[in-house]
Amino acid sequence: MEIMVELFGQLRKGRNKTITLQLQSAFTVRDAVIQLGLDPDEIGMIVVNGIQSEFTDSLQPGCRLALFPYLSGG
Repeated sequence: MEIMVELFGQLRKGRNKTITLQLQSAFTVRDAVIQLGLDPDEIGMIVVNGIQSEFTDSLQPGCRLALFPYLSGG
């Protein structure tokens, strides 16, 4: 199955903002994050099709996964 992934902030470092990812069926958000080579501990917010989600949520064909880092400021 194919999904669209959008990366924000420092998660984009060395990557395109938008990535098309090919996954096997029954993949979770955590599976996609690991396949992208990202550290799950750096993910502050997960959004699937506009709905805040969790690492354990399943991904469906054609979905849009957005990954945001933790916010920092000062």
